[in-house]
Amino acid sequence: MQQLWRLSTVLFVILNLLSTIDSAVVASEARCFPPDFLFGTATAAVSVKSSLNISNHKWCSLDNYRPRSDRESDDDLNRRYIDDIQRTSDMGFSSFRFSISWSRIMSWNIEQRRMMPNFQGVALYHSILDEVLAKGLQAIVTLCHFDLPSELQTEHDPSGWLNSDIVMHFADFASLAFNQYGHKVKYWATFNEPLTFITGVCYSVYGESKGFDTAMYAATHNVLRSHATAVAIFRKLCQENESVVKLGARIGIVLNAAYGYPVDKSNAMDVAAAERKMQFDLGWFLMPLVTGDYPKVMRERVKERLPSFTLEEAAMVKGSYDVLMLNSYKSRMVTDCDSERSSVTCDDLLQGYARDRGIDDTQFSHGTRVAPPNTTKWSWLLEYSDDLLATAKWLHALTPKTQILLTENSLSSDDEGNDETQLQHHVEYAEQVYAAVVNEKFPIIGFTPSSLLNENQTPRSELPYDNNSMIPSFDLIRTSANWFARLSTTKCFDEETSALSVTINNMHETIAKQKDLHESEADIDDTAVVPWSLSEVILLVVVGLVVLGAITCEAIRELHFTSHGSPEEIQVLITIEE
Repeated sequence: MQQLWRLSTVLFVILNLLSTIDSAVVASEARCFPPDFLFGTATAAVSVKSSLNISNHKWCSLDNYRPRSDRESDDDLNRRYIDDIQRTSDMGFSSFRFSISWSRIMSWNIEQRRMMPNFQGVALYHSILDEVLAKGLQAIVTLCHFDLPSELQTEHDPSGWLNSDIVMHFADFASLAFNQYGHKVKYWATFNEPLTFITGVCYSVYGESKGFDTAMYAATHNVLRSHATAVAIFRKLCQENESVVKLGARIGIVLNAAYGYPVDKSNAMDVAAAERKMQFDLGWFLMPLVTGDYPKVMRERVKERLPSFTLEEAAMVKGSYDVLMLNSYKSRMVTDCDSERSSVTCDDLLQGYARDRGIDDTQFSHGTRVAPPNTTKWSWLLEYSDDLLATAKWLHALTPKTQILLTENSLSSDDEGNDETQLQHHVEYAEQVYAAVVNEKFPIIGFTPSSLLNENQTPRSELPYDNNSMIPSFDLIRTSANWFARLSTTKCFDEETSALSVTINNMHETIAKQKDLHESEADIDDTAVVPWSLSEVILLVVVGLVVLGAITCEAIRELHFTSHGSPEEIQVLITIEE
């Protein structure tokens, strides 16, 4: 049996050598993104500290929900933007994404009851953009990243995005931004994640008293009308005055949605519920841009509570994008609220949007990294799933010729300095983006993880951070930042990045197999057999033949010794005879 053990050891060593050789081959291959692929970092006006007395910055609606210490602090965007942009360039990034604060470049005029330019604030963003361009970075600028001037919330009834007059005010804001900064910006977004601020931040302002079952739909309708109006202004400037808007500049909107998988993929109700989630979350904003109207399933379920576009509005909304931008974090398992697999009943859901969707999407898919149970405030940044591009693929299927800019993705980490989990996340996501761009030929033109300055909004999801305060900085550079900087500089998975990628991908392949096995066991009955893959069968046969051969040889040898005696026994007999 010693020979059998030795043979098994040799076989194990050979298999490990083959694995090492395979990893080395993968690492040595030149796997590069396109030369013009954009790697960048991001921040937003709502995410950084903002003093109201610097650049004559006025209140926005979100200031009412921030801690007083944040509102009264020094303005870190003013203090730090030169250093931050310099270091963004030093790390090899090719783009810098930020938003313009509406309440910084405009202020409320009581007599005219409109927002008017605040040229102190206008000057600040000229300085920022000049610095961005001086460092050779592409600017990706969002007009509305959740924040809304407080007067548009308090001086109108209905308030904010519920008021149809908001379209006029947003047109004033967009026109000012395009005319001031158009020649300096390559990529524009009208809104960031309207799904988020309509179903979350903004809706908390409206409350149930203003029409709980219609408010979200009315707000979305005005957001889309505002978006289309801004795009029309942008395109008119492009046609009439080439000196105002940068040649080749493009405009779109930043959308988001957590991808929905059916809990039971063989159950028609669950499959329909998963698709309904995507239509209510992403299709709600995307389908009007593609077709000029809301998704059919929303028309069927919401009925007359869902607003309608006029013929003129529909024509303006349809096609009102040159590029689409997408934020992606995690996926969900979805079942119908009437299903026995649902943790809630349909009657438990809030009247309006939630009940109209009619789903339970509280479950995570297998393999998802889930936030600890006691984490509440930023749990969405502590979670991710293994299919990070599922939402992008869903979007791509609806508008296959449209280029996609991945503008936000991150994972929070409590680690200090060595952030292995966050690093793993960035490697996995970059590998998936590479496969989509190079292998599947998806029209993805850039990837911007968040965040550079993220003080008010999130925990440590940013690439660099300052350990002595909540203000992110480059004082301590995370391991993930070093890895990402190397990738963004070379735009290739070189020996160092590829070796790490191979290690992490091998780990995830193992997790994926466990996930598939778990799902298969959940889907089949007790008498069914999980099928083997061809490679597994071949490997099993080869190993079996080797082991069988070794056992056979050992058995023959033992039989031979038993029949004729061992060499030692024969030698004893010869000695006796002599």
